[in-house]
Amino acid sequence: MKNRSITYLLLFGICSMLFVLQSCQETDDLRSEIDSLKNRVQILEETANQLNTSIESLQYLLNDPVIVGITPIKNGYTVELSDGKSITVMSGEAVNALVPSLSVDNEGYWIYSIDGGITYMPLKDANGNKIYAIPTSKPSDPDKPATPIQSPKLKIDANGYWLLSYDNGKTYQNLTNNDGSKIEAIESAGKNSIFDKVEYNTTSKKLTVTYADKTIELQVIDTFYLKVKGMEDMQIFPLNETRLYEVEQQDVTGVVIKAPKEWNIVLKDNELSITSPKANDIENKEEIINIIITSSKNYIRIVPLKVQLLTTGYDANACDAWNKYNLGEADNLLLDFSYAGYKHGEVAPPDVWSLGYTVYNVKDYGAIPNDNKSDREALTKILAKIGSKVDNAKAIIYFPKGEYILHTAADDVDGQSQTIQLLMGGVILKGDGRDQTIIKMDAPNQPKDPNVMYSSPVMLEIKHNSGLSQITEVTGSADKGTFSVEVASTTGIKVGDWVCLQLVDNSPELIKTELSPYQPTSNMTNLHNDGVQVYDYHLVAAINGQTITFKEPIMHAVDSQWKWTIQKYPHYENVGVEDMTFEGKAKVDFAHHGSWEDDGAYKPINLVRLTNSWMRRVGFRSVSEASSIVNSSNVSVYDVIIDGNRGHAAIRSQASSRVFIGKVTDKSNGFLIDNRNVYEQGAGQYHACGVSKQSIGAVLWNVDWGTDACFESHATQPRATLIDRCTGGFMRFRQGGDYNQMPNHLADLTLWNFNAKNNVTDSPFIWWDSNSLWWKFLPPIVVGYHGGSINFNESQMKLNEEQGKAVTPYSLYEAQLRKRLGAVPAWLNSLQ
Repeated sequence: MKNRSITYLLLFGICSMLFVLQSCQETDDLRSEIDSLKNRVQILEETANQLNTSIESLQYLLNDPVIVGITPIKNGYTVELSDGKSITVMSGEAVNALVPSLSVDNEGYWIYSIDGGITYMPLKDANGNKIYAIPTSKPSDPDKPATPIQSPKLKIDANGYWLLSYDNGKTYQNLTNNDGSKIEAIESAGKNSIFDKVEYNTTSKKLTVTYADKTIELQVIDTFYLKVKGMEDMQIFPLNETRLYEVEQQDVTGVVIKAPKEWNIVLKDNELSITSPKANDIENKEEIINIIITSSKNYIRIVPLKVQLLTTGYDANACDAWNKYNLGEADNLLLDFSYAGYKHGEVAPPDVWSLGYTVYNVKDYGAIPNDNKSDREALTKILAKIGSKVDNAKAIIYFPKGEYILHTAADDVDGQSQTIQLLMGGVILKGDGRDQTIIKMDAPNQPKDPNVMYSSPVMLEIKHNSGLSQITEVTGSADKGTFSVEVASTTGIKVGDWVCLQLVDNSPELIKTELSPYQPTSNMTNLHNDGVQVYDYHLVAAINGQTITFKEPIMHAVDSQWKWTIQKYPHYENVGVEDMTFEGKAKVDFAHHGSWEDDGAYKPINLVRLTNSWMRRVGFRSVSEASSIVNSSNVSVYDVIIDGNRGHAAIRSQASSRVFIGKVTDKSNGFLIDNRNVYEQGAGQYHACGVSKQSIGAVLWNVDWGTDACFESHATQPRATLIDRCTGGFMRFRQGGDYNQMPNHLADLTLWNFNAKNNVTDSPFIWWDSNSLWWKFLPPIVVGYHGGSINFNESQMKLNEEQGKAVTPYSLYEAQLRKRLGAVPAWLNSLQ
């Protein structure tokens, strides 16, 4: 009789019994038994498949292979061999069935046990010969290549007995006991893998596999690879879409790309370009791009990239707000935020080791990691050697793996804490990795005045120690979003200079215009006394007569009747902080404005008066405030983790232009602000990432802040802020700002695809509260607010589009970069 699947026979048998059993059992009981047998059949089939996978994997491991890649999976690893083959090595999970335990004897033959490994029997073929476990056999003809030996395969027959195949599943025979009796997969304690234990030591780079009473230990070569950043998970492509990705590679001497039909893939240096087909009629078509790489030792690896292709183009389902911007329609409300970040978002900061800078290893200057002693003197020695007020130090201050203490109570002078100042450009603070190099504050920075809760100094400050000075007056008006202004004189200005387009004017009519549609109140003394203040830093791209053209669009309309000027802007450039974590000792029971220790005791680092600078791959643990980017322009802060005890603030753009703050995850823990009895994991810093003072053009992209937090908008005239595809709490009064510095935010606050993890319960939610001194926002633009239910007062908004669902494009910043550059830059795609 022909074999039929166990599933079919078991279910057929049950169904044939229904008539007999119906009189004595309920239908529900029968269904329960059917479901139980279905589940048991499925488990047995899965067990056999997993066991076969482990048998094949063991054969490869027995051949002493060269392992060139290893990726963690559940209960084990995907192991890449030097011939391009990938195998799965997983430790066994318990199953309720008698499963043969396989092993290899000392002579290299397969053996099996059905009593939990107490006794073993040899596997034999149909002719009674033992089965050799080594992956290749010696050919009878030495001039012919070796013939691969196929792995034994197990399965369960229709009657529940174990079967064995030696010809890759073409024919099967019963697996038997010594007495010739068939072995049944009865309910018992078994495992679904030949392996008992699988471990990979990331330090020694060794894979250790244990099976039966034997152990295999293999070295893993981790110096041959190609990684496409941002393609770790499947990426969805619209039609005819080009995307760029950063590529990290080592010891790659050859590359072959095998792409599906009509996909265009180009690898150039360290950038991969992927262009999708122009047409497709299959919904959500999934395909794989294979990049085959070879090494200097002729090893082979296959790098698979999973892609999904849509049937529509990029703008096919775009929202109205984007379409109006994209088409340049007269009623468009969106500003162009695409110039934010290092080098205007067009490229990533360089690999600092490629710059040729002098490396100052702190260990060479007396720092001893992990000794619980201050390492501050080592840093000050390095700074003394580099010098002060150096435009381009060309220096890397390197902190190798370990913990370094840069502030202790002993560092205070007469009870006052002192900031370590780096007055230089072209300097990089470099560690060995966010989880490897830890920069610690072992004691709080003492406040200048304990009653002024923010008066503790910052531990580290990289800054240009100067201020603005007037060059000329602005004589012509310019619309928001344009690039040029007319000035009285261009003397002292040249292409390539950074300048500040400044307005400081307390004319009552101007103040009323600035606050429209609202009226100024008497308590807004910052506006009344100091006036409307705009500090918009720009790079001069061209000069024609009395007209200056900037690289970036103007983010505030220029009306020449007010006191607009061009200011000289002294600054440093090319400053970087990367691959380290800053650790403080923020209080476990943080309370906003509870004391100076709550608000400002642990502030590790600020960047001041810098352009084209960056902070990346860093962490902040148990800090009062993570970092402020002050009086700067085009600085990028990205790939940041904030954890430990929650504190006062995260990362802010403070009186800066076009700062990019992206891919920040705030998972700090603490008590809820409105319920001190509840301690919440992931509550987040009180003020999440955001803006303060005269910030303009800032972008918060893909930031995930705490459930008990909200974006910072700390008053003193921030404008034009994009909060783009961010996630977190949406809580009132987390924005900040004193009543005399109101409003919290002026024009052009834009929330795009915000995903609320926790909403305020106000109904309706108002943006300008006439009954509160501390809650005042000019009408914002909100598109795609989703995740939580909230009732906005739309009369106080410029736009509230598609509330309750995410819109297309998912990121406004990415879409605007794509429109300006033709494709989203590789550095940004690599952060997805």
